[in-house]
Amino acid sequence: MKENIKKFKYTFDKITSQNSTNWQLLLFWLIVVELVASIIEYVYADKMENLTETIPHTIYTEVAVALLVTAYVGFFIYNIINGTKRTIMKFMFFSAVGLYFIITNDFTLNFLIQNLNPLHFFDLEFGIVFFVELFFKLLMTYLVFQLIVTIKNRE
Repeated sequence: MKENIKKFKYTFDKITSQNSTNWQLLLFWLIVVELVASIIEYVYADKMENLTETIPHTIYTEVAVALLVTAYVGFFIYNIINGTKRTIMKFMFFSAVGLYFIITNDFTLNFLIQNLNPLHFFDLEFGIVFFVELFFKLLMTYLVFQLIVTIKNRE
């Protein structure tokens, strides 16, 4: 059991920070985990829609969305043809941000900034969303710790 936990931790650290050597990879995972936590909280928690401001649908927003979708598809095709680890990570980041914008309609990032508060999930009702958010906050705390260790090891 103890051996399995050590093996899991080693694999997790290798994926998230290349064993405390890559602070950029760790920062990427911090942002993606926060975006996923925000999406889950937005979808399943009550009273979260009042923290977002939607942009009215005009011809300008439609053109902007069309240009972004075209760029996204082009970036996707580029990753299929010339996919390196760095471009795939960029693609995953843009996918997470785009998914966040599509689901929450929070183009001002007000909800995301409010969600960065580590203790805000105590405002949630006690239920499954509370435990999911607690898990994500603990995971982010560990990732921040790893970020500090990685930066310290770099010096």
